Amino acid sequence: MTLEFVRFETKDAEALTAGRDQLVDRLRERYGDGFVGARLVRFDDGSIGDLILWGSRETAERAAGEMPSDEAAAAFFGQITEVREMSHAEVLHSS
Repeated sequence: MTLEFVRFETKDAEALTAGRDQLVDRLRERYGDGFVGARLVRFDDGSIGDLILWGSRETAERAAGEMPSDEAAAAFFGQITEVREMSHAEVLHSS
């Protein structure tokens, strides 16, 4: 499994979260079992963290390239003003 971590800025967290369900539905539809789950968090400094668990690194990288231009995800991605960091990590253990 692969964990995708993205930390970014938004001017409107409410609008961002309003588009979240549509994004998650699209991830499930497009990537099936390759999309395992996701958590959206807010850090103390106000930045947002998106933690997405993927079945494989290949699926994670494919989605990272495809989803920003997917019309079904436009409401979510349109609220991102600046991406601070994006990385992928291999999951070594999960419980």
